[in-house]
Amino acid sequence: MAFHRGDRTPCKIHRDDGYVQEHDLAPYFQEYQSWPDYEKKALDYVKGRVLDIGCGPGRHSLYLQQKNFEVVAVDASPLAVEVARLRGVTNSRATPAFHLDFPPRSFDTVLLMGNNFGIAGNIEGTKKLLNLLDELTMRNARLITTCRNPLQTNKPEHLAYHDLNRRRGRPTGQVTIRIEYKGQLGDWFDLLMVEPEAMAEICADSHWGVEALFESEDMYSSVFRKQ
Repeated sequence: MAFHRGDRTPCKIHRDDGYVQEHDLAPYFQEYQSWPDYEKKALDYVKGRVLDIGCGPGRHSLYLQQKNFEVVAVDASPLAVEVARLRGVTNSRATPAFHLDFPPRSFDTVLLMGNNFGIAGNIEGTKKLLNLLDELTMRNARLITTCRNPLQTNKPEHLAYHDLNRRRGRPTGQVTIRIEYKGQLGDWFDLLMVEPEAMAEICADSHWGVEALFESEDMYSSVFRKQ
């Protein structure tokens, strides 16, 4: 909300090993022409009625609305949903991913953009989310994701965290983080980031099968079709 009102103060991401990274909020507000190609190509697969989970300020929903898609945008943050509404998203709701109160077979496409594939925090939770999305979507629906490939790094601090995760028996790309903004600290939460092969493996137990993959350095988009 502060960024929407003109405040360009970045936030900080704290990881549970002490690593801290400054995080610019500008990409959440980018127009379509500034988006990476892997996002643009993946969104060409959108069809029918769309559910945008973790919509943030709504850049994907706004783009799809302009393309005449019917979009329902949801986010756990009421303020993020309010920003999306103020920016023009016509149907935005403050709803956590595991409390989606929609009838079965309500959607033809689901978006999990910006690392939201792993918002359940771990593999077990992600599989539960995939099953929930199965119930909410039509036959031959699509699931479109973007994710950071945690293996595409040579930074010692990240490689050391990978080793720590292995010792803890966790997936390499699972992180425990919290957000700081102007001295205010949020609660710790887990976020799961996986390489494309691992994402496909997680989906293998569900009805979601890989239809397309678009990669760019350490980021990628996967498009799944419901089988």
